[in-house]
Amino acid sequence: MTNWHLGVDLGASTYKCGLISPEWKIVARNEAPTRALDGAAQAADRIAEHVRALISQLPNDAQISCIGICSPGPLDHKTGMIVDPPNLTGWRNVPFAQMLSERVGLPVSLEHDAKAAALGEFHFGAGRGATSMALIIVGTGIGAAMLVDGKLYRGAHDAAGEVGHITVDLDGPICTCGSQGCVEAYAGGPAIVNAYNYSTRRGVESAEAIVRAANDGDEIAQRVFRRAGRALGAAIATLAMLNDIDTFVLFGSVVKAGELLLAPARDAVPHYSHKSISSRVKIVVGELGNDAGILGAAWEEK
Repeated sequence: MTNWHLGVDLGASTYKCGLISPEWKIVARNEAPTRALDGAAQAADRIAEHVRALISQLPNDAQISCIGICSPGPLDHKTGMIVDPPNLTGWRNVPFAQMLSERVGLPVSLEHDAKAAALGEFHFGAGRGATSMALIIVGTGIGAAMLVDGKLYRGAHDAAGEVGHITVDLDGPICTCGSQGCVEAYAGGPAIVNAYNYSTRRGVESAEAIVRAANDGDEIAQRVFRRAGRALGAAIATLAMLNDIDTFVLFGSVVKAGELLLAPARDAVPHYSHKSISSRVKIVVGELGNDAGILGAAWEEK
């Protein structure tokens, strides 16, 4: 019997399931709305239905020994408990791995979505060949997951990766966390929008609109992204020095700004780290998109 894999990426708006061959290629997939407000039980029922549909497509000589699923946190990886994620309203202390396992008759492992995406990119995407890597998600907020010597670094309480709240300016703007001068207060999507609107007195609603303005020559938009990229680069330099990580994979909606964000981030790293460290740092964009979570969740069950 050949061993196949099955990964599920449970998001706030949709969930995605993928059947994965022994060569780690997604050969069949399905997805549907999560309907989080309807509760965890209905989501488990419908995910189980989609999982069974994918399992029915297995070749005759194939088997699946475990299902991997990733979810927004906070969660307890060891117990398979979704604790209290802000984007899954009402899902408090939900034993989701157990719920899904009971429905499909297979063991289920639960992983944080950022850590799963990091595993996916490390093994199959932009981090291939690295010994250590950090995946940094730059969207509404900024978070990260780190692999050191090929292993996920979880921290003492499975909470490692709060990169968005590294202080990069002691006198900087107040962050949503209550601290001051966090990288998220410069490079998070809402921070970019707020900085642009403050300088222009306009009512732009999205970072994407500011990307378009910058590409059209708007100097204020370009300056806002230089500021955001420099803050992000300072945080990357800190991580590089603390953990001797040289590969940084960027992910998330704000990363669609491309070189508007990446170029100043790369330029900032040598200013905030030793030359022996900064000379090895590589900042790249993730390659797998939505497949990173599916592949990483499935890899975790190995």
